[in-house]
Amino acid sequence: MNTITAVGYQWDAIRMPRYLGLAAAALLGDGIGTVIVEPGERRMYVLVPAGAAATWDYPETRALGRDSYLPLPPPACTRPPGPYWLTPPDWRWPLADPAKLLTALEAVASPTRDAPCP
Repeated sequence: MNTITAVGYQWDAIRMPRYLGLAAAALLGDGIGTVIVEPGERRMYVLVPAGAAATWDYPETRALGRDSYLPLPPPACTRPPGPYWLTPPDWRWPLADPAKLLTALEAVASPTRDAPCP
């Protein structure tokens, strides 16, 4: 059973389309940090240090800080159905560095964003 948890105290979360988040995760490897996937909504949440939501600005994403809530899957839930951990909370996967996450998102989006029309 998922636990509804207040965001913005121990960590913030960056919500993004699953396709974009998985591409960024492929670039960052373990640097993606702790990640929740919500398969029914085709989105994922990358956990970042508390306060990062205040300055986050990137298309197709939404920063969740204080006054936001997120359903946390049980620690052992690492596959569907329902929300699950792509990388569960663990010392091996600390919170993502927002600057590195932003760089990865820009890298995976730039080939299509800047490509000229045929």
